[in-house]
Amino acid sequence: MKLELGTFPVTDVVLGGESKWSDGVLTVDEDGILKSIKQDPRIRSVKIELVKPGESVRIASVRDVIEPRVKVSGPGVVYPGMFGRPVTTVGQGRTHRLAGTSVIEVAEVEFYHGNDAWLDTFIDMSGPGAIAPYCDMPNVCVELEVDTSLAIEDQNEACHGAALLASDLIAEATRGLEPPELKTYELTETPPDMPKVVFIINLRSPQHYADSVYAHWTSIYGLSRQTTPWVLHPNEIFDGAISGRGSWELINNPIVEDMYEAHGKEFAFAGVIAARTRWSAQNEKDITSQQCAKIAAMLGASGAIITFDAGGNDFMETIRTVQACENAGIKTVFATGEESPDSGGPPLLEPLEEARAIVSLGQGGGGPGSGSAGPSEGNQSLPAVEKLIGQKMIVEDSSQRQRIVPADGPMPSARWSDHYGFGRSSAFGY
Repeated sequence: MKLELGTFPVTDVVLGGESKWSDGVLTVDEDGILKSIKQDPRIRSVKIELVKPGESVRIASVRDVIEPRVKVSGPGVVYPGMFGRPVTTVGQGRTHRLAGTSVIEVAEVEFYHGNDAWLDTFIDMSGPGAIAPYCDMPNVCVELEVDTSLAIEDQNEACHGAALLASDLIAEATRGLEPPELKTYELTETPPDMPKVVFIINLRSPQHYADSVYAHWTSIYGLSRQTTPWVLHPNEIFDGAISGRGSWELINNPIVEDMYEAHGKEFAFAGVIAARTRWSAQNEKDITSQQCAKIAAMLGASGAIITFDAGGNDFMETIRTVQACENAGIKTVFATGEESPDSGGPPLLEPLEEARAIVSLGQGGGGPGSGSAGPSEGNQSLPAVEKLIGQKMIVEDSSQRQRIVPADGPMPSARWSDHYGFGRSSAFGY
């Protein structure tokens, strides 16, 4: 499987009569995008706002952050399977990307009944809560209102479909252009004695709480439901086979990129295992963990890098996967967030002796690393902002789900966790 990834760097975004890219400047056809989105009768209103690095802006009710990419050759579409998009296997041909920008989906729509996680999520473009990498690049916010009389599944389809459509239309600006940077991704043959390493990415499924196989969250080819582990080619990651909640982070996953760089030099990249977490019973969690270890062994892996994207319930499958791999003779590196000392709990929910190599990604409230103003700490208060995009009121303390306050006012901490190592701070513990 061979994929060419063409990169068009973006240094600024402006609104104009047509979407185009030239010398780092991305022009967005605001009227054309709005017209296309409004063709869906489920959309009540939509507007586009640009946000730039350093501005005193808070973007609330953030549902997803999407990097505009488009397949210009080869099978399938980028972000496949989402709400009716083709499910053809991706990872081949050529894909163009607009690097250094994003489409931010903004809407007060629950992901599923009883889930108000959207109340927690916001991104600051400046100050101590600035969330890297988003605070460092110009972004296109698509703010949506949908028909609230529809079922939650239909509201999500309309909302996320509109954001993906905006991303598609913007990315089309690169079609027919020669990218300034073109990189080829292909898992070439390696010496037979070279150790093999897999990436095991654990992804929360909403099915446990939503009681629905159609609930919107992080999806694999559009499926968010509980499934047995998948085996993916790393090229599929670059085409958005995993997307829907934190799409920008997933498609730009630094672990996949680093493992590709090491392929054939330090080890052989044997593939990606995508596992679902948040099963109901412990035996279901253990089945998933054991199957991950079995698949890794069948791929010939002697090492695994393991991550997960949530907490609490989801930690159990993940740490047991570490345990199962280690017991199968597969050495693991576990990348995880940790609890704040102020919480009174242990840094890890279930510390197992098999987890011998752990990389801390910081505390849960601190965001993916530091913004331009410095590291974002879990207990660092954030000042009020001059401009707000999104919902007007927000839960002040996301851990307690109480006290609704103005979303543009002071906040106790940032609310965007790093799951894959985008942060700029590092330390070594022994």
